[in-house]
Amino acid sequence: MDLNKFFFTERNLDRVIRFSNQMRIKDESVAAHSFHTAMYSMILADLEIAAGNKVNVEKLLRSALIHDLEESMTGDILHGFKYSDPELLKNMRKMGAEFYEKIVENLPESISGKYMDLWRDAKSEDIEGEIVEAADKIEALIYSIEEYSLGNKNFKPIIDYIMDGLAKVELGSVRYVLKNLDIPK
Repeated sequence: MDLNKFFFTERNLDRVIRFSNQMRIKDESVAAHSFHTAMYSMILADLEIAAGNKVNVEKLLRSALIHDLEESMTGDILHGFKYSDPELLKNMRKMGAEFYEKIVENLPESISGKYMDLWRDAKSEDIEGEIVEAADKIEALIYSIEEYSLGNKNFKPIIDYIMDGLAKVELGSVRYVLKNLDIPK
C-alpha cells in the first residue's frame, strides 16, 4: 500500500487529453470528463428517481468518479480503435482491469476491494451501470456540441455517432435530456 502513489497516479488524469486524434479548439482532460460524467449521472439518477425508479445514488456517483481511473496509467484509448475488433476490446478491458488493480492496490486493503468492485460495476447492466454508461456518452456528446459550436465542424460526425448510440438507450431520463438538448442538425 502506498497512498501517496495512489494520489499522484490519480492526478495524471489532469494531463490525459480526450479525443487526442481530433483537431480540438478546447482540450478536455479525463479528470474534467470524469467530473462531468458524475454530474450528469447524478442528474439522470434524480430524473429516474422522480419517475419512480430505485437508484443507489452513492454507488452510482462512486462508480462515475472512478469509471476511467485506469486511464491515469493507460492514457485515453481512442474509441474507434478500442471498438474496432471484439477480441481487441476484450483484451483491452482485461488490461484496463490489470492497470486499475495496480492503482487501487495502493489504497488500504480494507477499501481496495470495494474500489475494484465499483470500477467493475461502473457500466454493469443494473440501473446504476446503465446510467453511468449513458452519462459517459452524454458527456462526450456535450463536449462535441461545444466543439462544434466553437466552429469545429469536424465534430459533427462524432455528434451523429454518439446520438445513434444514445438513441438505443431505454432510460426515460436519457430521452428527457436528449429532447431538451440543443443538438446541431
